[in-house]
Amino acid sequence: MIELSIIYVNYNTRELTLNSIASVYQYTRKFNFEIIVVDNASRDNTVPALERNFPKVKIIRNKRNIGFGKANNLGIEIAKGNYILFLNTDTYLEEPAIDNLLLELKKEAHKNVAVAGARLIKPNGIDNISSGLFPSYQHFVKGSFLRYFYKRSFYENLPKREIPKESKPYKVDYVSGADFLVRREILDKVGGFNPRFFLYSEEVELTYRIYKAFPRMTSMVFPQYKIVHISQGSNEIKGLNRKTKLRQIKSRSIYYSLTKGRMIGLIYYLISMKRFLFN
Repeated sequence: MIELSIIYVNYNTRELTLNSIASVYQYTRKFNFEIIVVDNASRDNTVPALERNFPKVKIIRNKRNIGFGKANNLGIEIAKGNYILFLNTDTYLEEPAIDNLLLELKKEAHKNVAVAGARLIKPNGIDNISSGLFPSYQHFVKGSFLRYFYKRSFYENLPKREIPKESKPYKVDYVSGADFLVRREILDKVGGFNPRFFLYSEEVELTYRIYKAFPRMTSMVFPQYKIVHISQGSNEIKGLNRKTKLRQIKSRSIYYSLTKGRMIGLIYYLISMKRFLFN
């Protein structure tokens, strides 16, 4: 019986993907697992390298780059595990973090944890982004000229929800999509990633749907277990280039449209585009 399905989406990240998979095989030994790589029409010969180095890995070959969410959904379709781990290709293990995360989800004390993640660190050991807060339209209004069209009470005195830095597990709004471990029965109920997202915010929207369907469920980070996240991935240019920023704006506007209504999504998109083009 396969306990865990680990799904990667690869797009021209051959060496990163090979290194990540090698580390998973090295440090994940307590559970039967399968690895699925969905390749988005890479041009760097990733698929032949995978077939040569890891013949047991299941490979889905796309004829074009269909984006992160859609590709992961293809992986879900063939996954056999009771748990699904969406793992970025620019991550790698230095300890049995995946084993330990799965052990945590199997504990009675964590039966209401829908999604779990490790503490993500950079290669130099500095903390990376392990989780996030749900996007707040009120905060967006406060930081834009829209504040003049709303009552002050709409955006003032907003609660500050800071992620605690501690060694014990803590609840978060959502776990980073770089290491998103979720129960299979949850996905069977709510579905996978929304195909409207090409890249960015898809794990945020999925978590939002999980909470709508399972109000008692939570997401947790287990900081005692660490996974290295390089934060490079498929970006050919280091940092946020114009294409990346545009994708982030589009994805966030889709998120607001789905969770707050189309008008809010449109307002966010128009104002964010104005900032992007003229600031």
